[in-house]
Amino acid sequence: MRIVLLSHYYYPEVGAPQRRWRILVDHLRAVGHDVITVAPHPHYPYSDRDGFFGSNVGRGRRRVDVRLGGTWDTGIDGERILRVPYLHSGPSTTRQLLDQTVSATGAMSAVVDRLRGRMRPDVIISTTPALPFLLAGDTLSRLLRVPHIAEVRDAWPDLISEMNLVTGALGKYLPGMLTHRLEHRLLPDLLTRAQRRAAVVVVTTEGFKRRLEQRGVTAEVVRSGVSPAELEGASGLTATGAIPLISPAEETGADDEVLGRTAADHTGLNLLYVGTVGRSQDLSTSIRALASTEGVRMRIVGGGVDTVELKAVAAAYGVPVEFHPQIAGAELAAHWEWADAGLVSLSCLDSYECTVPSKLYSLMARGIPVLGVVAGEAADIITGTAAGEIAVPGDTESVAAAMTRMRSRIEAGEEFGLNPPAGLNPRDWVIRHASAAAMGHTYERVLEQVAS
Repeated sequence: MRIVLLSHYYYPEVGAPQRRWRILVDHLRAVGHDVITVAPHPHYPYSDRDGFFGSNVGRGRRRVDVRLGGTWDTGIDGERILRVPYLHSGPSTTRQLLDQTVSATGAMSAVVDRLRGRMRPDVIISTTPALPFLLAGDTLSRLLRVPHIAEVRDAWPDLISEMNLVTGALGKYLPGMLTHRLEHRLLPDLLTRAQRRAAVVVVTTEGFKRRLEQRGVTAEVVRSGVSPAELEGASGLTATGAIPLISPAEETGADDEVLGRTAADHTGLNLLYVGTVGRSQDLSTSIRALASTEGVRMRIVGGGVDTVELKAVAAAYGVPVEFHPQIAGAELAAHWEWADAGLVSLSCLDSYECTVPSKLYSLMARGIPVLGVVAGEAADIITGTAAGEIAVPGDTESVAAAMTRMRSRIEAGEEFGLNPPAGLNPRDWVIRHASAAAMGHTYERVLEQVAS
């Protein structure tokens, strides 16, 4: 089967969608499918590709020229990539949406121009969180008369109104009545119609599948998959849980005195958050909670629009929080060597009860205790596998109490994952439900369903 994947995010960028689709493309190609990825030139999370290629992640990677209509590129595993233009983005929602819209438009043009005739795909897959790519997949599906699999990783379109995205992006330029209609009716209706037209909408949680089915959408669950390297215990969890294989020589070369565990760290709780630092993660609640705890130290490794504000909150409360930029490899492995537990956090929106951050699966696979500031399905997984402690999102007192419980258990040397209520310990649960193999086999079943 010839598959065309439309995505705003793809390897060598670092992020949850990039990680998911590198694993999936490898799996689908290995079982005989022909996969062509249509994506912009790598630049995320930077505003342009010069910033990306000058970073630790992008340095030394191959560049290709930017051309209208797309430029052929070859991925690290030999996969074909059609690179399309993008707009220099920035921290604002408006700029990011414009960037995504330019890339989605370029993707449609490139597919129509280059993938016709004998190159015509058998199926088109679009993947969010870039919403314009859902609409691009829907449009190309109708133009080329091929099925569309719409992958919706988060609770879209519900998050548009819950996060006031239109008001935040365009509230200064449009009257309040119009932004309200766009958020609560026009855009959700547009995206829901595209989801209904899709052959299948792929989601990552059972809760959101049920919500979409109530709207007449055909949905299937394909959870984010933990890579074989992670299951084998490779070091260096990245911002999304992807783990690069690190040689022993590299690991011993890390600056353990600066980053690793010292004798003074054996008491208390060392809590590490690695990933995007934005509104959705609501890390400010965890930082404020530190003021009500003793012996809890936090590190935040990553970047995002909330970094400056979080530094101000930490300073105002006088709490022990260290901030480090996005990194990978042995240096990041040293952060995990320092950590006693990993923080997984979401804000208190209703739709996040239908969301499970992929980094949760990576922590569970590695046997790292989890402090989950989450509700709904993510909280149920942590509780059911005895993977750690949970707290109510947005509730400072609840988070502080969970930190205190976690500290007591860590200091007592307690093991996590024992006698899990759901019958599977964290690692076994991941192998069965959220491994790369499980993800790939489920996607194969979805493709067979669409083909029939």
